[in-house]
Amino acid sequence: MKEKKEAREERNKEKLTHGNWIMAEFYAHRQPENKRMHPIIEEFKKLMAGTLEVVQIDIDQERALAELYTIENTPTYILMRKGEQLWRQSGELSLERLERAVKEFKP
Repeated sequence: MKEKKEAREERNKEKLTHGNWIMAEFYAHRQPENKRMHPIIEEFKKLMAGTLEVVQIDIDQERALAELYTIENTPTYILMRKGEQLWRQSGELSLERLERAVKEFKP
């Protein structure tokens, strides 16, 4: 189990630091806000297929990444390109707000 967790964390770290267009979602299962955001994120993934990858990171399982990106609140969303943070926001967001963030930075 620990090996799977470490492999997942390493894979996600690689995606965040080298991925072309990534939206990272840092979440915690225990928070009601995160549960309410789940259907919105699933729809966002469908809409963004082929445009950007959504990487979901459970802060309880991947603490090192949560610490690396200084995640203090969940959910937190970070739009990244090749490791550079372009946009970051915490809290419940609408599907439209997530789409707008991508449109603001995607050429």
